Amino acid sequence: MNPKYTKPRGTQDLFYENIDKFNSLCSFLQNTSSLYGFKQIKTPIFENKNLFIRSVGEESNIVTKEFYDFQDKSGREMALRPEGTAPVIRAVIENKLIDKYPSPLKLSYLEPMFRYERPQSGRLRQFHQFGVEVINTSSLYDEIELLILVDDILNKLKIKKAKLNLNNIGSLSSRKKWINELSNYFHKYEKDLSSESKKRIDINPLRILDDNDESKKTVVINAPKIDNFLSNGEKKYFENILDMLNKFKINYVINKNIVRGLDYYSGLVFEVISNLDILAGQPTIIGGGKYVNLVSELGGKNVECIGFAIGIERLLLALNVENNNLSPDTNPNIIIGTLDNKYNSYSLFVSNILRKSNFKTICNFNSIKIKNHFSLATKLNAEYVIIIGQNEFKNKTITIKNQKTLIQKTIDTNNLLKFLNK
Repeated sequence: MNPKYTKPRGTQDLFYENIDKFNSLCSFLQNTSSLYGFKQIKTPIFENKNLFIRSVGEESNIVTKEFYDFQDKSGREMALRPEGTAPVIRAVIENKLIDKYPSPLKLSYLEPMFRYERPQSGRLRQFHQFGVEVINTSSLYDEIELLILVDDILNKLKIKKAKLNLNNIGSLSSRKKWINELSNYFHKYEKDLSSESKKRIDINPLRILDDNDESKKTVVINAPKIDNFLSNGEKKYFENILDMLNKFKINYVINKNIVRGLDYYSGLVFEVISNLDILAGQPTIIGGGKYVNLVSELGGKNVECIGFAIGIERLLLALNVENNNLSPDTNPNIIIGTLDNKYNSYSLFVSNILRKSNFKTICNFNSIKIKNHFSLATKLNAEYVIIIGQNEFKNKTITIKNQKTLIQKTIDTNNLLKFLNK
């Protein structure tokens, strides 16, 4: 029988082992970032539409094609959150966090995002991002530390088939000169570009470099590079980053075609790019960089920041292919079964003792047959089975069997925790 309703295109349902892996990965990322001093921040799922137009660029794909936008009942233009940085910066400004807390602010987020894109492997219309932002930094070492965190995440997750790609896209003034040169260059090769790229030549040719399809074309690969327009100071800045990464033995490649898709980046930009076939269309697992004008453009102080975001769904695909088991131990420790329904209240009494001591416990109320209790324990990979029959109920004891050692004992209920804690 066909279901009457199905999930919207580009979304997914998560349950059982898939939600276990999702939650485990999210917990890992939050715990790992907390080791580096990051504090979690949560922002609304929708914001004023203009927040994203101003922050990511009016001609970005997000604005021109991918918004989930709507008018609320008061006629205000709103949008579901397509990326995480702009809402975090808005919250920092609105709540005066720079004035209230020591700098740099180190904030992390884990949120659903929404983009109306053509769904494919690693690209959903509702997806999740984990991200970190270092706000009001004045030290190059904050940038180094962020790259160390990226490397730490990859190593701990044992992600082998992905590389950290770096580029230096310079200051806004240097980039303006580069953009002019790119416009002149692409005008000479318009016939080789898509209709979308032709529109971008005079508006923002960096979008051509950042386009997944266009970036593979020879004419785009051979486009002028930022190096010719960087000052000596900007070149030295990037050399210092590379020197530090070499000292920490962090593997990387320099990729001159990485510019990132959002307008607020300058200086260091980076992506962790997977070479797995399953992510061929969307190979970027982690992406980020430095930004210097976003806070002031949104009404705050003129401060430097750096951050990155991780696509949770893409990272999970990579982990599954590389056979890295992230599933937490969500199996029950103990199954409790009775041999008569009139002992179910005693079963609840025993389970309450166990759960208060953090033992994951399932009471099997669906059967009074002993073989069914053991069968359920096998299916759920439980470590122990507790059986309650007439004698156990009468004497306030339980019979417990270790599923691995097959040792079975009858013990006083008051001694149950002591027995398990051994």
